[in-house]
Amino acid sequence: MIPLLSSPESLTAFGDSDDVDTAMDLLADRRRRELLQYLEDVDGSVPLQEIAVEIATGEATSEPNTISDHGGVSSEDRRAVQISLHHTHIPKLAAADAVEFDSATKTVSLTDRGRTLLSRTDAVCDSPQ
Repeated sequence: MIPLLSSPESLTAFGDSDDVDTAMDLLADRRRRELLQYLEDVDGSVPLQEIAVEIATGEATSEPNTISDHGGVSSEDRRAVQISLHHTHIPKLAAADAVEFDSATKTVSLTDRGRTLLSRTDAVCDSPQ
């Protein structure tokens, strides 16, 4: 489905039209949105493995209010999420200066630009079904 803009004007605060396109591209992927949101919630540097566990758990949980101890997520699922974060999503966000990745410690942190990007998620909503 094509996402609808609830407030197109709010995206222009991110910058010129190329920046808006970049923001829309970055926010188009659910894992990137979840990564940005988790980093903001934690408010600090987070190990890549911890982020992968949280995102994999969220993807595996069918009930939105279910509390999980991560026991229901297989190690293969956690590993697959970690690989996609490491090789696809984090590099893309880092290239846009939305996150910083420390390859020595394998930790990720949110930047001010990432916070700005995250604040734009409310301008993009799923189209009604």
